Amino acid sequence: MEIVNNKALLDSFLDSHHITEYFSTCQPRFFLLHYRQGELLTTPFTPSQYLQFIISGDLLLYEMPNENSTVSLQTSHNEVRMIGDMELLDVDFVPFFVEARTDVFTAAFYLEQYRVPLLQDPVFLRLICHSLAGKLRGATDVSLHIGLKDRLAAYIDRKGVGYEIKGVSSLSELLNVSERQMLRVLKRYCEEGILRREKAGHYRVLCCPSSRSNTPEHK
Repeated sequence: MEIVNNKALLDSFLDSHHITEYFSTCQPRFFLLHYRQGELLTTPFTPSQYLQFIISGDLLLYEMPNENSTVSLQTSHNEVRMIGDMELLDVDFVPFFVEARTDVFTAAFYLEQYRVPLLQDPVFLRLICHSLAGKLRGATDVSLHIGLKDRLAAYIDRKGVGYEIKGVSSLSELLNVSERQMLRVLKRYCEEGILRREKAGHYRVLCCPSSRSNTPEHK
């Protein structure tokens, strides 16, 4: 993460996304942050100290142990995306992993500095309600999906024995998960003898998960 010292660019972003209009009684002092692809914005071990509006780029939100939990946040000029809203409302909230799927720019300010006045700003509170409702919808949709291991099993079954997976990044994007989650499941399939790691990011299919699950020892 780096702070971008470019006031003209920051002002341009704030104006084009109408961000200052989401505040009435409180006017935070913003600065511009840049995250590179694959970088973590927050983790349960390093909560964010900022409230951030996503200016450009796409994010993944997920819980590492839960393969069903991945939610994408994509930049949209029609809808405001932000992170740090849950931390604002609940200081004991343990955040998700938030990963930059692409290069990401955010307009940010320090949470603690503005916590009290923000919670008294009616315009901003309406935005918070809208933001949390959107995240709740996303979490509900994801809870209905099958787990990553099953999604990857279906993909391997379609490709067949001998197929070589080339690139964890492209496969992660295809199945809408983080590379960290994908690597964990690929490692598990290697341990189970379904895949063999050829080299960094390349895996050979040794057998199909569907055929393995039909053997007596897997029933």
